[in-house]
Parts: sequence; C-alpha cells; structure tokens
Amino acid sequence: MPIRNGIVDRLEFIPQNGHMLDELLSREDAEALLAPHLDPLRGFVNEGWSDWLDAVKASPFLATARTTSRANIVYDRISQRAEEYFDGLGIPTSRKRKFLTVSLDDGRLIMRFKKFESKSLRTSGIPTQQRMEFELQQVVLDGTASTHVVVGYLPDELGLDLDVVAIACSYNRNVIWQIDLNNDGLGAVVPVRTNSPQGPSVRSTRPAAREDSQEG
Repeated sequence: MPIRNGIVDRLEFIPQNGHMLDELLSREDAEALLAPHLDPLRGFVNEGWSDWLDAVKASPFLATARTTSRANIVYDRISQRAEEYFDGLGIPTSRKRKFLTVSLDDGRLIMRFKKFESKSLRTSGIPTQQRMEFELQQVVLDGTASTHVVVGYLPDELGLDLDVVAIACSYNRNVIWQIDLNNDGLGAVVPVRTNSPQGPSVRSTRPAAREDSQEG
C-alpha cells in the first residue's frame, strides 16, 4: 500500500486484519451506551451551529468565509462543549492535534465530531493512516475491539439551518448504521456485509499529516 508522509494513496482497500463487521457494536448496543448522552450531543451540535450564526450576525463578513473556515469554527464550539460535558462525568476524552475523541465503555465505543459531506453521512478528510484506521475500524485498545462513530451535522444549501444531525458508524466509507439526533425520519441504513477482507493491514507508526482544514 503506497504511503507518502503518512498519507495513504487509496481509500478503497480493506485491511486483512481489520475488524469484521460482526465485531462492531450494533446500532441497538451503541444506542444503549449512548442513551444518557443523546440529548446533550444533539444540544452540542445545535448550539455550536447557533454560535456560528450569531458570529455571522455580529461580523457579517463571515457570511462569505470558506466552508472549511465555518466548519472549523463550528467544530471548536461543539468539541469544547462536549469535552467539558464528558470530562465532568469522568468519561475519558483525548485531543490529538486539537481534535477531540471520547471513549465510552472502556473503549468499546469511540466518538469523534465532524461535518458530514452529504446526506450519505460520509465525511471528508486527508487519507492519513489514522483516518484509514478509523474508517476501517482497525483500532484495538488493550485487547478491546473499538467501534468508531461520528457525531456529525450537515448544513442546508443556504447555510441557514442544519439538514442533518446524526451519529453514524461507517466501515470502508459505507454507513452501516445511524442514529438520527433530529428524530426527523432519516431513512434506515441496511447493515452492510462484505466478502472476506483482502490486502494488507495498515498500522500507524508515526504521527499522521495534519487535518486542520478538514476535521471540522
């Protein structure tokens, strides 16, 4: 697998030793773990977006800012609220290159926060080894297989409101289940099954390239 400066050339490969889909938490199991936090998570996203709209009202020039600039500001506001909330509950959080992850149930469920690129609930970003491991569900912590999910949002076309607020679990860029935080009837996602994985596994051995302009 070609790798240059920590960046993986292709997104399509499936790791030989990555987690099989049946090792991932089901939607029902994940929702049981997340149940006490669903309302707060919805609030963090909606309040982060409201902070952006308030900033635009106070400084109208922000209305013409790049979408990456908007995403970074919204991300900062969402992640600050989430970090304070989970730290207050004694739930482990971590920041790498200033980006937040939250670990629930001894690492069985790991959350991060991001803007969705479309209603497919996929996310964009530089294809670093770390990102690939996240999307291919490869990370194992102290022998525990971790299921990685994204708490995300999607603005409407005018950038005035949010079309989607949801939690999504993906495998190789395919969403295998979702939890709709807006309760507005997003279509159900049918569980994905793949053939036996082929090809080499990828493990991070050095810090990945920066994702500052892509993470929010």
